[in-house]
Amino acid sequence: MLKLPLTLLIILAAAFQYGCRDNSPEVQRVPTPAPGRDTARSEYDRPKPLPGPDENAQHGPTPFHDDPLVIDIPPEAKAFVDVYKQVGKPRIVVFVNRGLDGQILPVVDPGKYTTSNEVYLRPGQYDEARAKQIDYEMMELLLADWMSADNKVTIISPTTVHRQLTEQEQRDLQAGKPQALTDVGRRLDADVLIQVQAKPTRQTYEGLEVRVIAEAINIKGGESLARAAVDVQPPLDKIQTNRHTRFLARKLMDGMTNTWSAPAAAKAPEKKPE
Repeated sequence: MLKLPLTLLIILAAAFQYGCRDNSPEVQRVPTPAPGRDTARSEYDRPKPLPGPDENAQHGPTPFHDDPLVIDIPPEAKAFVDVYKQVGKPRIVVFVNRGLDGQILPVVDPGKYTTSNEVYLRPGQYDEARAKQIDYEMMELLLADWMSADNKVTIISPTTVHRQLTEQEQRDLQAGKPQALTDVGRRLDADVLIQVQAKPTRQTYEGLEVRVIAEAINIKGGESLARAAVDVQPPLDKIQTNRHTRFLARKLMDGMTNTWSAPAAAKAPEKKPE
């Protein structure tokens, strides 16, 4: 009888020892952080990366792409402006003929330059489509700007010229009729006419080649003051037109300076009476 209570006591002791035992893994001990290095706070204070660009976000307008301004005046401008002031600051008109079949007004003294012996292509002998790609208006505006020598020379606005001259007067001017010179001086109160004419010279493998001729004419007497010419190939973009008109302006400035500096041209060009 004593064995039964002893057996029960052993079973209860074994159940108490193994049934209440904590079998969970041991917690790793964390060392105490050194002063100034708070590990727990550094995890929360760490800066977060900024969000990347949103591909669907709307952006502002892109910057403008402007062509560089050509602000350097021709090297002949200084001498030209000095003589221009000495002869009384004559008012200058720049007129570019529209089309390849026009003429420049005849002059009293053509000097060394003449186009009478030049052989130009006639309509039907050149590609008219390429000929129409010449921007005469831009050529007129750019040449007037160069001749103004940074606004030191009085140039009558090309817009004013085309607005005040009648269509018939403009046709007469482009046809080279001498009476047109009188009309320009009377209507525009101008002293000097710079007339420009483009002429087709030959049809090459690269396309049409055009010779641009410019002449400065004294309106009162019809004397030739200066001449210039340059060969170009259409189509003429803005950069090409700017370069070619600059060359024409340099030649005209140099020629007008030499003419006005001559002893016989020591006085200002006289205007025609009203």
